[in-house]
Amino acid sequence: MAKVDIKLIQMVREATGAGLMDVKKALEETGGDVDKAIKLLRKMGIAKAEKKVARTTKEGLIFTALDENFKWGAVVEVGCETDFVARTDDFKAFGQKALEALLKKKANSVEELMDPSLEEEMKLLSGKVGEKIEIKKVAYFSTDDGMVYIYVHPGATQGAMVEIYPPNEEVALETAMQVTAMKPIAVSRDEFPEEVLQKEREIYEEQARKEGKPEKIIPRIVEGKLKAFLSERSLLDQPYMRDPKISFGEWLKKQGDYIVRRFVRFNVHED
Repeated sequence: MAKVDIKLIQMVREATGAGLMDVKKALEETGGDVDKAIKLLRKMGIAKAEKKVARTTKEGLIFTALDENFKWGAVVEVGCETDFVARTDDFKAFGQKALEALLKKKANSVEELMDPSLEEEMKLLSGKVGEKIEIKKVAYFSTDDGMVYIYVHPGATQGAMVEIYPPNEEVALETAMQVTAMKPIAVSRDEFPEEVLQKEREIYEEQARKEGKPEKIIPRIVEGKLKAFLSERSLLDQPYMRDPKISFGEWLKKQGDYIVRRFVRFNVHED
């Protein structure tokens, strides 16, 4: 059977609030037709009421596991509606189950992680606490010659996982803290996803036109703002959190010949 596009799955889940496996099955049965899949789920009584679908999971916790030799790390972000539920034993137990599943599958997306068993556990918890529960983000890193490190901010609602080379625990910790605090999108300017850059260009163009700027100078304005954006959101170029007079890249260079290979940032309060 043809693989269902992840974007279609997300669209149907947003529209119905149905579980991942139910959505996949509905899309497969309807040949990937979103409207038909939604109707099918509603007929089956799986789609939830619109009021419940509209609920947002702006609370929750992140759950982590880190190899004692720093060769692998795993992070799961689980969301719920209230901080009260996030602190319950049932919620924490589900988070640990999700983390254990991640360690087995070494997944790097929610779609890769989910299976009927985990989906059922999530449904049962949601029914028990009366809130929307969702696994929002997952990541698994492993390395042969580098170091994987995880920093979790007090409260377990935000943090970061990084891979650096060569291994150095102090440098890795500082890098993970920088990522958590300063919200970079990519390690360097060259690694920025083109879709992110295009979105920013469109925003800046619209802003310039609303301000009544002459059409001929808009490209120059856009490029200037884009340059500033890249400086703020590129890990190596952005200001160092402890000394904004220098960039994080400059601080890193002072520590030695270190390379930040990749990172992922988590924050349950953000989409």
